[in-house]
Amino acid sequence: MPSRNFPATPDIRLPEISLSNISFEHLATRHDTSSFSCTHQELTDYLTNDAQKNQDAHVAATYLAIYKGGCVGYFSLLNDSIIKKDIDPEDDKDWYNHSYYPAIKIARFAAHQEYEGRGVGRAMLTAIRSIAITVSKYSGCCVLTVDAKPGAELFYERFGFHRALKTKKKNTIPMYRCNIFRR
Repeated sequence: MPSRNFPATPDIRLPEISLSNISFEHLATRHDTSSFSCTHQELTDYLTNDAQKNQDAHVAATYLAIYKGGCVGYFSLLNDSIIKKDIDPEDDKDWYNHSYYPAIKIARFAAHQEYEGRGVGRAMLTAIRSIAITVSKYSGCCVLTVDAKPGAELFYERFGFHRALKTKKKNTIPMYRCNIFRR
């Protein structure tokens, strides 16, 4: 994919991008991600330096959100689990007799800084949910997990995520969403 530079935008609210106008592509060596820029430098660096290596090693799968030929966001997914005692008792399935629930973890999640607040994150979460539902047909998966950056937890809460009851992380907020099969 050719490199695409996005013009700087003034401090005006740009319209949301419709989900139908965003496509998702599995990261491949043909993709040029060098123009991607996020407000969190480590997320920019991950996409440009590490995502393909991790994918090639089968550690994480990365998907690009494409709008008008350019990468406006990305997310990386990997297998995970969450201990039952870390979720709210209302989310627990009493009949499930194991200590952990199988999950998919959102390992990285970022929107291009020029597209923040325009629905790219919502579109990416919709795609992640769809992937999780597909995976659940082949392998157990009933929870999404994420270690949210401070300040991002409100975003995830708007989409049905809850804070894990016990957290030992210092730089992130462990969160989960059990009801992946409901909108």
